[in-house]
Amino acid sequence: MLSEREIRRLHEMEVQLRLTDPRLVRRFAALQAGDRRRNGAGRPLHGAGPLHSLLLGLSLLVLLVGAVAVSVPTVIAGVVLAAVSLGLAATVGSRSRPDTA
Repeated sequence: MLSEREIRRLHEMEVQLRLTDPRLVRRFAALQAGDRRRNGAGRPLHGAGPLHSLLLGLSLLVLLVGAVAVSVPTVIAGVVLAAVSLGLAATVGSRSRPDTA
């Protein structure tokens, strides 16, 4: 929860942003309009499937092992594996449930 002072400061920042960068404000307004049009019909967060979850879990395990062993190459491999698994989960839809979008 924000205090009154923080709320006032946030409002001042928003007003200043509207005055100094109207192009950015229009972009955010367009994004919000797009969210309202979809009306919550976007892709569910849990729709990636078990393989992507398993890959992400494996990458986190590799990161943990690399951190405990103080092995920089292992940590880098874990980060790369995590990025790949998140990228796959974001781009590949679930094939197990045809009723999801």
